[in-house]
Amino acid sequence: MLGWLVRYSVAGRHTRKFFSDLAYGGSSKKAKAAAEAFALEHLPDHQEIRSLRTRLLPRRNTPHGIPGVARYVRPGGTSAFWTAYWTQDGVRRQKKYSITQLGEHEARELAFATRAEMTAGNEERLAELLEIYVHARKTAAAKRQRRQVEEPAAAPPETPKRRPRPAAASQERRSRA
Repeated sequence: MLGWLVRYSVAGRHTRKFFSDLAYGGSSKKAKAAAEAFALEHLPDHQEIRSLRTRLLPRRNTPHGIPGVARYVRPGGTSAFWTAYWTQDGVRRQKKYSITQLGEHEARELAFATRAEMTAGNEERLAELLEIYVHARKTAAAKRQRRQVEEPAAAPPETPKRRPRPAAASQERRSRA
């Protein structure tokens, strides 16, 4: 079994395909080219999903769970502010809200609101892409379930019954121990 294996996972949907050298005339180069073409076929969509999920989905490494919003205190404790970060046309942008001018609660709320407003289009795109991939995954699972219902499972083969040991032999073993 010589060949190339392509594996990737997007939005919980796992894809795996093997490209055998033998199927491509014994040529490892042809099999590799076919594997690369297969892997690159949907790569832009997969990269977009991964990027959007990283930028938008809640995280555990922040106290509030929202990526792109943070509280900073300048060295020396001179001033503190809340900042909202986002990417717009490939350029990283930010908006700062001073805690001394607005107060802690107001600055925080404005940072979260700005982040939500600036990433609204990204959230819609992520929802579209996930609908495509998750829907395809659910459809495939539903088909498998229907096939299992339509085709009754074969009865398991009968296992040969064991012959019981003579009672004397089992007592003999216990007494040795």
